[in-house]
Amino acid sequence: MEIHERNLQKEEKVVTYTHINSGAPSVCIMFSGAGYNYNHPLFYYATMMMIEQGIDVVHLHYQYEANLLKTHRVEDISSLMMEDIHLVITDLSQKHIYQKTILLGKSLGTIPITLHLTKEEIFREAQIILLTPLLKFPSIAKATVLIKQEVLLVIGNQDLHFHHETIEEIKGRTVQLKIIDGANHSLDIDYHTDQSLQALKTVMAELKRFIS
Repeated sequence: MEIHERNLQKEEKVVTYTHINSGAPSVCIMFSGAGYNYNHPLFYYATMMMIEQGIDVVHLHYQYEANLLKTHRVEDISSLMMEDIHLVITDLSQKHIYQKTILLGKSLGTIPITLHLTKEEIFREAQIILLTPLLKFPSIAKATVLIKQEVLLVIGNQDLHFHHETIEEIKGRTVQLKIIDGANHSLDIDYHTDQSLQALKTVMAELKRFIS
């Protein structure tokens, strides 16, 4: 297995991604949250899970302002992120041809997946994993409901972005929905270590079932 960090120049900006490559036929491209990165539990163990299942992994590393969600419309954020994402996807595709793609995003990272990537022909057959999507933004909620790909959506019912009406609309569609009782936006149970670890275990079990 090889781990490569690539720095791509875009005008005055550098776009960085990490490619964990074992020569697998499948790849999982991961899109982190604004403050929830790849060394945090959900991504750390999701990465381990993918490697364990024989799937290569790509981590996109953002360089955006911390309060992006407070200062920009989600549609503008998605367009901004897509500039970087297309650069990475183009570079990756020039070096590796994958038979299967999984798109896994959390929070901020679910924005370009729902608004743009699921509508692109290259990802028409991709599996989609949405961890704590920002369902209280109407455009995200609408786009999530309309996704045609196979989707796993995981969210806690104590998440500030949990939106009951959207969840009810999603039920009965092709989306596979897992609600973690008592979990917050990090999919933790506040100040309860054992319950938080159990929630993490539940999420990983759902991911393994979904990708298998």
